[in-house]
Amino acid sequence: MCEILAVATVAPLAGRTVLEWAGPLERHGESGYGWGVAWLEDGRVHCHRAPCRMAEDPAGRERVGAVRSTRYLLHLRRPSALLTVSLADSQPFLSDGGDRAFAHNGRFAHDADWRGRYAPGLRGAADSEVGFHHYLEGRRAGATALDALRQTHDRLGGVANLGSLDASGELAVYGGNRDNAFWRFRLGEAAVASTALHSEDLALFALVFPAAVARERVTEAGVRVGEGAAAGAGQAVEAGGG
Repeated sequence: MCEILAVATVAPLAGRTVLEWAGPLERHGESGYGWGVAWLEDGRVHCHRAPCRMAEDPAGRERVGAVRSTRYLLHLRRPSALLTVSLADSQPFLSDGGDRAFAHNGRFAHDADWRGRYAPGLRGAADSEVGFHHYLEGRRAGATALDALRQTHDRLGGVANLGSLDASGELAVYGGNRDNAFWRFRLGEAAVASTALHSEDLALFALVFPAAVARERVTEAGVRVGEGAAAGAGQAVEAGGG
């Protein structure tokens, strides 16, 4: 199943470091059918995606590894429907204007009810892209990132961990997948949030992030990752409001 990793720092962090953190997530998780990462650069959100394992995409790893940014949103994919393995359905999804990226782990229950509404803009076949367009619609209507994430899960139902990155630098995550806990924590000077390998025994911290401190589970209230980080090193993750 999919995994999501969100990273926020004060000083720019090398993309290669984020990929080093993501490597064990891919090895120990159930993903391997696509990967991608969105990052903030020059006031826009950029994205690399590929319909294969991160380990099988050396050109993509080289591109992302050379990036230096203060915000990253990474997705490792294991789709609910294997026939949707394609570049169009790889995540994170990126808006045409480069202003927002979105990632989903789980399975929406009512995506078919909304698919027709967004059909002109859909490029793939997966339920996650329907959620992406619902999120964009909410943001364009004036909802905050966290409200738009919550509304997307409320209306599409099912189970959903969600993440979003805006060109403003806002990095938000929402924990609504009971089968794959979403955790936030500090890793050195970085504020990090990660899904938990679909494992109930905290293997995330034993196998991937043993140095993590200030560990706290993300709930359906959602959090903004790295909010307040500009106040100084070690300022990790602040709970977000509506």
